[in-house]
Amino acid sequence: MMKRICALAMVMLGMAATLPVSAATFTLYPAKDGTLVDGGVFGPFDGVADDADWYFNQSSYEGSISRSTASPTNSIEHRVTWEYNLSTVTLPPPVSATLRFNLRGASIFPFPDVDVHVYAYPADLAESLSDFSATPATFQGLATVVPFQPATTYTVDVSAAVSAALSSGTDKVAFRFQIDPNTTAPANQAFVDALDAEPATKPALLVVEAPHVPGDIDDDGDVDAEDFLGFPPCMSGPNTPPTPECDIYDFDLDDDVDLADYAAFQSYIAP
Repeated sequence: MMKRICALAMVMLGMAATLPVSAATFTLYPAKDGTLVDGGVFGPFDGVADDADWYFNQSSYEGSISRSTASPTNSIEHRVTWEYNLSTVTLPPPVSATLRFNLRGASIFPFPDVDVHVYAYPADLAESLSDFSATPATFQGLATVVPFQPATTYTVDVSAAVSAALSSGTDKVAFRFQIDPNTTAPANQAFVDALDAEPATKPALLVVEAPHVPGDIDDDGDVDAEDFLGFPPCMSGPNTPPTPECDIYDFDLDDDVDLADYAAFQSYIAP
C-alpha cells in the first residue's frame, strides 16, 4: 500500500511515475545456445536449417549472424539462438526484462548497414534444428550494425516474452538473432563475440520487478476496465474518509474518494 501511495504522490507532483526497481535483480546467461545454418555446402537455402551448432562452440570462433544471397548456388544464412532457464527467478509476473548483448560489424566493404532482428520463440533448453524456424516467433526489437563497427552494447526490452513464460509455468524463454528477413541487400553480416567457456560474453537477460503503473489496481501491467470495477462502491464523496480497502482509489491523497479521483483515474486508462 505504501509503495502505491508513494507512486501516486509522485504523479501528482509531476515527477516520474515509476518506483525504483526491486533490489532483487536476476542476471541470467543462456543455458543453451548455438548457431543454425541454412544453405551453403550443407543443403538448399530454403528456410529450414541444415546444420546446428556448426562451429559456434569452438573457443576460437566469433559467431556470425549472416544472410547472403549474392550467389544463387551458394546462398547461406546463420542464425544464433539463446535459451534461458527462468527457474531461479522468484519474482511474480509481470516483470521487467532486458536482453543485453554486444554486436560488431563485418570488416568488409561494401557490406551495408545490417538490421539484426531479435525474436522470441518457444524454448526447450535443447539445441536442435527446430530452433531455426520454431513458431510462434514474436519480434522483440532490432539492432543496427554498420561495417567495421567495434563491439557495441545493445539492449532490447523482452518483458512481455519473459512475463508470459513465467505466467505459463514453463520457466523457459528463448531468443533468436537473425538478419532482417525482408532485407534486399545480397550480403549482410554482423558478429556476436561469445565463448562457451565465458558465460559473461553471452547475452545477459536481466529480470527485475516491474515498476508499478499508476491506476493499475490489480497489478497486471495495464490500466483497464478490471481496475475500474472497484471504484464505484468506493466513491464516498468529498471530505468523507474512505474505508481502508478503498484507500487505493484516493488518487489525489486528500483522504476521500470523489470526482477529482475519478478524473485522475480516467487519465490513466489506456485508450
